[in-house]
Amino acid sequence: MFESIKRKIDDQNKDNDPKDMSFDFKLMFVYHIAMMILFGLRPISNPLHQVYLAITLILALILVSFFNKLKSNWSWPGLSFSSIPSITLNLVFTYLFLAFASYAMTTGGNFPDVSLADLESLLIESWEVILKAASNPVFTPWYLAGIGIAFMNSMVSLKLATLKKSEFEAQCSNS
Repeated sequence: MFESIKRKIDDQNKDNDPKDMSFDFKLMFVYHIAMMILFGLRPISNPLHQVYLAITLILALILVSFFNKLKSNWSWPGLSFSSIPSITLNLVFTYLFLAFASYAMTTGGNFPDVSLADLESLLIESWEVILKAASNPVFTPWYLAGIGIAFMNSMVSLKLATLKKSEFEAQCSNS
């Protein structure tokens, strides 16, 4: 039984060669390394300045990615039917993750009672808790890293970015 599970996992992972990592995926790592430096070394202590840095970095990386796509004669493959639900679920799960983490950090894990009848007030309250936790300069880079993951997942869902080099090359007209 374990041998068949191991074989199945090996088959799934045989295509996960680091050499097949797309340029966009490498750029995401650049972003996350910058967030780790912000988190660990704290060269910027103002949370708003940390956000400005993250926005500037994301815009610069998008520009680098854009020029790479131009150079490679990349063409957008278009949206698929599964793109919209995928993006929606990505954003919902990211929000839930950040909300649960925020409640754990700021209220000691005292989570509110979840009631779909009062969903609007729950969203307002959880947003305030997220902002409170994210405004702590120690945790701001952590939130920015999570938002970076959600952004990359959204770009992959929109097929504006790929995770694998081979997938990117298949979208280029000169391949």
